[in-house]
Amino acid sequence: MSITIKQIAELANVSRGTVDKVLNGRPGVKEETKQKVLQIAKELNYHPNFLGKALVHSKTPTKIGIVLTPDYNPYIQATLKGIKQAEEEFSPFSLTVTVKMLTTLEPAELVNILANMSEDGYAGIALLPIDDDQVKRKINQLADQGILIITFNSKIEGIRELCFLGQDHVKGGETAAGLMGRLLPEGGDVGIIISSNNLSCHQCRLKGFQKKLSLHYPNLNIVEIQENQDRKEEAFKTTLEYCNRYPNLKGIYITGGGIKGVGNALELTGKTKDMKIVCHDLVPDTIALLQNGTVDFAIGQSASLQGYQLVKLLFDYIIKRQKPESSYIKVPITIATEDNIDSIED
Repeated sequence: MSITIKQIAELANVSRGTVDKVLNGRPGVKEETKQKVLQIAKELNYHPNFLGKALVHSKTPTKIGIVLTPDYNPYIQATLKGIKQAEEEFSPFSLTVTVKMLTTLEPAELVNILANMSEDGYAGIALLPIDDDQVKRKINQLADQGILIITFNSKIEGIRELCFLGQDHVKGGETAAGLMGRLLPEGGDVGIIISSNNLSCHQCRLKGFQKKLSLHYPNLNIVEIQENQDRKEEAFKTTLEYCNRYPNLKGIYITGGGIKGVGNALELTGKTKDMKIVCHDLVPDTIALLQNGTVDFAIGQSASLQGYQLVKLLFDYIIKRQKPESSYIKVPITIATEDNIDSIED
């Protein structure tokens, strides 16, 4: 038989209002009383009546927003799948999810989207933030207004957020460097294509890659680093430039979207089998290039699961009043090869 708030109050010899404050994390209760109530709830395996709460919320639907980078990046398409799954799962609780998509990676556009959201009654917003002072100020303004903020994939400092969801991208870059080092034991020239210098996840991947090479693979030489904004057209152009400028180029590391452009350029130059390629995200374009041998390793970050978790984290806190276990929810690093594609889900 399930325990109720009334029964917990009687056992703790306090009011129902006091128990409600404790279980919902609100202030105004002495620490000794708080711990007593929490211990009783734990021992008796208390679970709130979320369906009842949902019926209350149904009269005033809870709005949450998700802000994503441009959808020409297949990683974002995978993230959207997870968001859609969560939206369908939690829709009976009168939760509405609105996704806003950037068309560029420029800070001004993100600030404008957040400004519009601040006026539209959103209870919580999850976003992939651009590392920029005006973006930080706007995020903190929203937090000051009582809007719950979650960031994901790209961590930035100096903001008031509930939590961050994403990988340790420095370790992701170090992992990529280790893989490249094993692919090229004799050393050689390597070109890098970075998605954006405005996204900390790519800055961190680059930092980790460079650090690992300098410490363990000094015979690998980074010849150039160019930005492609996750666009396959830019990755295609940059790959051709690298192949033309550096006749001894042995490898390419791409930190974000655009891997199809790399593959198309290598096919055009006849260097598909000669060039060693390490990339991120196990999306359809990457899978195809792993299968035909163009890409050697792809580092995954469970994009679809990340999308699902974004909605669930907001739902858990706003509807269920459950805080995340940590302010940093780490996404594991996976490594995909031609041989294990079917066993890894991104």
